[in-house]
Amino acid sequence: MSKINTMKIRLLFIVTLLAGIVSACGEKDIAVFEGRNQIYFEKFYMNALYPGTEEADTTRTSFFFFPENTKEIKVKLVVNLSGLELEKDLHFGLKTVEEGTTAKPEEYRLEKEYTFRKRALPTDMKEVKDTIEVSVLHSDRLAELGTDGVRLVVELVPNADVDLGQYERRRAVIVWSEVEAKPDWWTHEVEWTLLGAYSYEKYKLFLQVVDTEGEFNENLIKNYPARAIAMVTEFKQWLLDHLNDPEHGAEYKKILDSLKV
Repeated sequence: MSKINTMKIRLLFIVTLLAGIVSACGEKDIAVFEGRNQIYFEKFYMNALYPGTEEADTTRTSFFFFPENTKEIKVKLVVNLSGLELEKDLHFGLKTVEEGTTAKPEEYRLEKEYTFRKRALPTDMKEVKDTIEVSVLHSDRLAELGTDGVRLVVELVPNADVDLGQYERRRAVIVWSEVEAKPDWWTHEVEWTLLGAYSYEKYKLFLQVVDTEGEFNENLIKNYPARAIAMVTEFKQWLLDHLNDPEHGAEYKKILDSLKV
């Protein structure tokens, strides 16, 4: 047998072997995808890997916007679920990631277990969402940290019933402080179409009378614009109803005139 024929046979063998490996991997991936649920956060904790374009997003809050002497804020994190429809509530864990975390153990509280609730879904829905809460606690050192505040990185913990989903969304980043800080979601678009120019007085009043649960955020604005408009409309109506307030009427009128809804 010539050297050329021998090389051709070897090359054909290698190509056939590689094709078998790729085929086996593909079948395994498909089986895992079809047979298992996966959980991942709504927000990306890091920029999406190629070819994605989503950017990292941090959940921020401040004790400054809550009533005086508030000791705890429950930060809401949206968790996505993909895979088969749940037949029962799904339980999973959350752990602290030391890398990137500046919060001390006494400055936050994680539950021993979190629950993704079972509920009826449309047959064509491939992804559902639920919300969990992480408690962040006030500490004296917040006054010294300014706008940087305290940072907590948490990661979803899988178990026998659920796997982790997209890598860039397995973790969530929470930052809290006690100083006034313009929310990241208050962009030029929000100024032009919803709330107008940012001011401390406007935002604090909005939190007190409408957004008491911290619902208004980037996810709401992007994915549920009708709800965002409804909340600003509710704020507008509240201001209209209180223009005759002898102490704050002029301030309410100023805020009312700045709204874009």
